[in-house]
Amino acid sequence: MKKDFMSSMREKTSTLPTSLLSTEENIKSQIQILDELRDLIPPLAEEEYAHLQQNLLKHGVKDPLTVWETTSTALRFDEENRPIYVLVDGHNRYRISQKHKLDYRINLLRFTSLEEAKDYMIDFQLGRRNLSPEQIAYLRGLRYLQQKTIRGGNKLSTNPIVDVSVALGKEYGVSSRTIKRDGDFAAGLDKLNLEQKQEILTGKKKIVRSSIEAMAKIDLVASNTTVDEVNLPVKISRKMVGKEDRVSKLEITIRELATGILSRKSCEQLLLKTNELLSLLQAK
Repeated sequence: MKKDFMSSMREKTSTLPTSLLSTEENIKSQIQILDELRDLIPPLAEEEYAHLQQNLLKHGVKDPLTVWETTSTALRFDEENRPIYVLVDGHNRYRISQKHKLDYRINLLRFTSLEEAKDYMIDFQLGRRNLSPEQIAYLRGLRYLQQKTIRGGNKLSTNPIVDVSVALGKEYGVSSRTIKRDGDFAAGLDKLNLEQKQEILTGKKKIVRSSIEAMAKIDLVASNTTVDEVNLPVKISRKMVGKEDRVSKLEITIRELATGILSRKSCEQLLLKTNELLSLLQAK
């Protein structure tokens, strides 16, 4: 039976002494948002955000926002060990509250590391009922990639090696193969720009999932180009061997796109060509 995650998190809730620095209003004035934490949260569709905003304006912010109490040294901002308060849950409510000057309460949590904070956020999101299959797969995939990184980097640990995909599969009631595919899906999505990723996670753009998974295995070159800068020359990574049938042509095109300068349009082309290639391979 899966451990009651929220019970274990309640144990982390801070009971801070009252002081000028730790009063709720002072903490609220110091809340910071880290992009790498904010981007873990599946985005709301436009109508969902509008409904949330209308609800908050009518009824107020009833659920407290969750804030991580840490320090600037722990986050490697500097060595001054300044108190830092990072938002870990309630980003949409915080945005709406700031815009309309709504009052809200906060709940302080403490974590030992950024990785622990990420795990909390992912598990908390997975505990919600309104996630789409794509959002669930993305979050499970993030958790898999996160755990692989932590365990893979702990070379001095004396604990027995655990297959992360098997452990998470048991936790979420799916197969280890599904968890690994979720990992590819998350890694592929994270190679897209934020706008494209959000369009897929909100269902605004429909893409065959296998296309995203395939992107996880392709090394993409980061680009600062604009959308208009799309007709740039690319290099073919290797000579084509054999006759140029549809499959081999697609392979060459995909490699050209993957090794060239990546822009929004070239990324979309890469998705389309990868999907076309997968369809051909599955038809054989």
